[in-house]
Amino acid sequence: MPRRVFGRSGRGLAAMACIAALASGAVACGSGGEQSPSPSGHSAAKLRIGVLANVTGPLPSGEENAPPVLKAWAKYVNADGGISGHQVEMVVADTKGDAPTATTAARRIASDKSIVAVILFDAATEALIADTITKAGLPVIGGMGYATNAWGKMPNWFPLTTSIPSIFNMGMVLGKTLGAHTTALTICAEIPGCAQAGPVVQKASESQGMKYAGTLKISSSAPSHMAECLRIKKENVDYVMLGAATATAALRVANECGQQGYTGRWGLFGGVVVPKAMRENDPGVRLDLALNSFPWFADAPPVRRYRDVMSQQGVPEPVWGDPHSTAAYATVELFRKALQDAVSVLPTSPGRRDVIAAYGRVTDENLGGLLPQKVTFHAGQPAQPIACYWFGSFKSGQFGDGDLGKPVCDPPQLRAVAK
Repeated sequence: MPRRVFGRSGRGLAAMACIAALASGAVACGSGGEQSPSPSGHSAAKLRIGVLANVTGPLPSGEENAPPVLKAWAKYVNADGGISGHQVEMVVADTKGDAPTATTAARRIASDKSIVAVILFDAATEALIADTITKAGLPVIGGMGYATNAWGKMPNWFPLTTSIPSIFNMGMVLGKTLGAHTTALTICAEIPGCAQAGPVVQKASESQGMKYAGTLKISSSAPSHMAECLRIKKENVDYVMLGAATATAALRVANECGQQGYTGRWGLFGGVVVPKAMRENDPGVRLDLALNSFPWFADAPPVRRYRDVMSQQGVPEPVWGDPHSTAAYATVELFRKALQDAVSVLPTSPGRRDVIAAYGRVTDENLGGLLPQKVTFHAGQPAQPIACYWFGSFKSGQFGDGDLGKPVCDPPQLRAVAK
């Protein structure tokens, strides 16, 4: 089977993750003392949720921010009586963005029958552990996912953030919104498979009437990106969709091209939006953002409540101010609502099948705007992909322009391309 960017192979998924700067897929150091699942010794009434997350991988991707947000939410909910009287426990397993570690962690989570659901935050390994999770009857209730062999394909995987190919489309929809005429994409040079994203983005650009100037390979270790900047200027590119092995590498391109007089627009999308890296490597120019989970900086009641909860629980802004963090919060807020709405049919000690049945009752739900589009789920069936997202901006160290009430969705011509 050929190794494709969006396919089942570990290398192919690592390529996709590299493109979007979502995860590294490399081995890192120890687990950082995260909690390990245990098959016994817990109250039958407790709702235990497994969290498979890249906490200590070698490159900061934002995935490490999800577990603290999930634990803070559980503490907050438990102090308020739990979910219909059930206390919630997060069982975090550090995958390290590494295939063997993730496989072992997934098997441990799957074999622990007291765990009723799982949340995923590891773009580099989710495709590899999908079968293990599904065969165990575990519902995947959210997180941030991209593996096309799982999301939209396997039953009881419930996506809440933007799916592929929309995760790539949104960068070019953003360019069209900004009035771009000629576009380009930067991608990682470290993995050959990264180049396979080029045709996807090219179709997204040309189907909207924009000329595509090309896919530019960016090396994270290169001392300079002058050649790429000169090509961008020569081709009269007025919008560049930034991707690279790391967000830091992508931001260096914007900085260097700005120093050489480039005045076009820059777009960051999906996993390349890593606020910590953006603040530490501010290129000094405006960056336009395409977000696959709700903007933490929006001025809307549900988002203000999110910030208040995190503040009350002592979670610092660098942790909760991240797309992975907002995806985590939306995930567990839907879990709470789904189980509360199904309380009349839930047994005293809910199990995996009960959680699946509760999600099968979710209809036209967007949590007051915390989800990019309304979702409807059917127990035992694959869910429809998420084709909507939000736009925002970053300039002079500040995030802005995120309007929770105005998500943007793939236009009809892009949905036709996706088919």
